[in-house]
Amino acid sequence: MKSRIKNLKARLNRKSAYINLLNPGISFPEKKFVIYTRGRTGSTVLSDLINCHPDIFCDVEIFNLIYSGSKIAFPMKYISSCSKRADMHGKRVYGFRVKISQLRIEHNYRNYDKILLRLHAEGWKFIYLKRINFLRHKISNILATETNVFHLKRNEKPHGKKLKADCELLMASIKFSEDIERTEEENLKHIPHLKLIYEDDISDSSKHQDTANKVFGFLGLGYHKVKTDYVKVIPDDLKMTLSNYEEVYNYFKDTKYIQFLK
Repeated sequence: MKSRIKNLKARLNRKSAYINLLNPGISFPEKKFVIYTRGRTGSTVLSDLINCHPDIFCDVEIFNLIYSGSKIAFPMKYISSCSKRADMHGKRVYGFRVKISQLRIEHNYRNYDKILLRLHAEGWKFIYLKRINFLRHKISNILATETNVFHLKRNEKPHGKKLKADCELLMASIKFSEDIERTEEENLKHIPHLKLIYEDDISDSSKHQDTANKVFGFLGLGYHKVKTDYVKVIPDDLKMTLSNYEEVYNYFKDTKYIQFLK
């Protein structure tokens, strides 16, 4: 009985994934964009900022299985269907976030790079959001997983948890992140895009308006005042986050990655 209910839900999820595409009463957006990124890069903050614009509806990570409900067999039709959400919210510009891992692993698209190229050919603009401090990136991932605190708003208290880091795991994660970054850059080699960097454009709240203005200009839109209640989860001083900071420092001090601890 449970398996029958599960299969029914899966069929309903697959059907609903494309339902807007079949509705002639809902219009396609005038402008479309993709935020190509990874987790813990500030994409939630970026989406919150640009959603302040009256013309923009920036969607969630539509290929996250939490939102898609199941693996998507026809990604282009699914994206087109999702894009109509802008009109449903009274907006004329639609965007969504997507992670390389969602395309390559969760949905197992062997030709996911061609999906990106097809989006570009169909007029989608690309925003590439990356994080260059791979060590802090990994620490952020570990802490978010352990505390289940992925985002923090001004009126919320920090978790206060300290992490005892595995130095070899951190080094392996940095190497892995470097490989992923090369793949991301390769994916976008033939796709014009706006590159945003977490450390330069997102981390410092005083840069948020300038960052949003870059996006609005890139999309051919007028500027609009923005704000967000999201704040950084991890303090700038890693001594407040790592219980074995000295051990981590000594492990990395003679490598090029020591810059990530400064």
